[in-house]
Amino acid sequence: MTDRKTARDGDALGYRKDINGLRALAVLGVVAYHADRTWVPGGFVGVDVFFVISGFLISRIILTECGAGHFSLAMFYAKRARRILPALIVVVACVWAAGWFLSTPAQFRDTGGLMLGNSYFTVNFWLLRLPGLSGYFGQDSATRPLLHLWSLSIEEQFYLVWSVLLLALHRFARGWTPLVIVAVFAASLAAGVALTGANPIAAFYSPWARAWELALGAMLAYREVRLIDRTPYPGRLAANLGAGLGVALIVASYALLSEFEPFPGWRALIPTIGCALVIANPGSFAGDVLLGNRVGGFFGVISYPLYLWHWPLFAYAHIWPGVVPTGPLMLALSGLAVLLAALTLFVVEIPVAAWFRRRPYAIAIALVLLLAATGVLGRVTFAGKGFPGRFPPEAVKVFAFDDGGMKVDKLLRCFYGGDKPSGSYEEERARAATFFDGGRCGLPEDPTKPTIVLVGDSHAAHLFAGLTEAFAGKANVTAFASVYCTPLVEHVNPDAGIAGTTRCRAINDVVFERLRRTPPDVLLVAGYFAQYDHDGAWRYPGYLDALVAGARRLHDDGLPAIVIAGEVPTWAPDLRVLVGRDLEKSGQAAMFSTFGLRPDSLATDRTLAGKDWGDGVVYVSQAQALCGPDGCRRRVGPDLPDDLLAVDYGHYSRKGSIFAVETILAPAIEAEIARRRR
Repeated sequence: MTDRKTARDGDALGYRKDINGLRALAVLGVVAYHADRTWVPGGFVGVDVFFVISGFLISRIILTECGAGHFSLAMFYAKRARRILPALIVVVACVWAAGWFLSTPAQFRDTGGLMLGNSYFTVNFWLLRLPGLSGYFGQDSATRPLLHLWSLSIEEQFYLVWSVLLLALHRFARGWTPLVIVAVFAASLAAGVALTGANPIAAFYSPWARAWELALGAMLAYREVRLIDRTPYPGRLAANLGAGLGVALIVASYALLSEFEPFPGWRALIPTIGCALVIANPGSFAGDVLLGNRVGGFFGVISYPLYLWHWPLFAYAHIWPGVVPTGPLMLALSGLAVLLAALTLFVVEIPVAAWFRRRPYAIAIALVLLLAATGVLGRVTFAGKGFPGRFPPEAVKVFAFDDGGMKVDKLLRCFYGGDKPSGSYEEERARAATFFDGGRCGLPEDPTKPTIVLVGDSHAAHLFAGLTEAFAGKANVTAFASVYCTPLVEHVNPDAGIAGTTRCRAINDVVFERLRRTPPDVLLVAGYFAQYDHDGAWRYPGYLDALVAGARRLHDDGLPAIVIAGEVPTWAPDLRVLVGRDLEKSGQAAMFSTFGLRPDSLATDRTLAGKDWGDGVVYVSQAQALCGPDGCRRRVGPDLPDDLLAVDYGHYSRKGSIFAVETILAPAIEAEIARRRR
């Protein structure tokens, strides 16, 4: 029987064109997602597809060679080194070289740490220990050029343990092998679901929460190698149905899943079961035609180097001073990644494979030593704090500047964080209400003075230093602020972008309720409006009109005065980097500049300024006040770094906050207070 021979014959185990096509589908989903999250919202699950494929292929090799009596751990690890290390070493070396010229000391230090972790395949654990990391889906992940190696680390951790475990079972308890595989699958899946609810970031990067995906592939491999007589491959019709459903599940995952839902958890079952169905049904139309065509074959062959190359290119697009990572740019970089992947295959991987066939252990040892060398270089880079000596001392101070307008103790009582695991609407509402009520947010400390309530996200919170300075002794200043949530949107569609997440709906509903219960003299609303208007990952369709409607509704419900603090200019990648680079090149930093200025923030401000806000709502354009013929303001005085306007891409520094409030917003707020008190 042909299928039995294929399952038993080690020489026939190397290639299946449907699995190669699955690799292509997986890597293209990942690349498209990283290029622009609106293209393929769930494309990140391509990594889960890779995990199942890897679990299947590696387990099939181990089980087959154990059955034939010639499995060798030493040769297994040597072959893994030959497969994984050549392209990896080249990419890591190039990332380090690019980082020397493009990265700030802090960024380069982090790259060094990940290089060290990669040298013994613990990048996932390094990411878990990095302070302030907001997870795989956080904005800060875009500037870490080796972050994507977390998945490779998990695979290698699995290979190390799995090979020893299967070999031990084969020698001492062969009959227990299927039970152990199923037990690993079940226990890891349960752990992954539980950990996703408790700590999604840990679940994403933890091997014990991901092992079930590789174990799923191992179950398929065991069936093929040991059970093919009792469970033969299905006929053509059944294979077409099974594999077709599998491809549909993967594609549906790409279209329907998104970063706004807890992941991996049970949702990871959708693409992984889809992958398993394709693997379990060879000879199908979907496998032979949809996946096994020449295009799929090409991208499948280069899938590994393409995965390695695409993320560093995208990350440096976010790091490079003055570069705005637009859709066309990311598409061009995707094409460059394909070219580099093909070159890596033909110039590096194929020659190394040929050398390996002649002297396998010598080549494997050489590759391991080169990997260790990258780890040593990473350790030196990390210990050297990213080599700040590459830059003038004044530039280094600017790069490290972090005196932000949000660093006010009083604000922290009313600035709701986003570190809790997701819950139901009722749970999220109770959390938000408990937090805001516990901080007495929105309530005046001195009822004889007017009250200013600040509402919005972190781009509202950065105004707090300026408000407390400008209105000290004259008014109560309090807030309802929250990270990663569109402000002032009520009754949103649960599926409508970031504002539709359960957390944001609950927060907004609580804030609206508290504002109606205790109306302030002036409500000041601010936020990163451009992000919700333009950014694919955070966009809320129709947000600007929803913002206008929310302000009008609150005024109609009794809030006497509402001031909208318009959009601030934002920079790519970071104002500190732009100013520091100017100091490096010329020793000077202009007060105003257009270099690195993001056009979306200014476009959103113009749109908002043209809206009909109605009576009782005043729109104040910060961008118009901060920008002129020579560009937009980058500092508020001669002293650097203290006089920088912002501490990153757009959040005000402490002095920037005071400057913006006193010169731009305070006149409008004071006019509304005076009108209210007449």
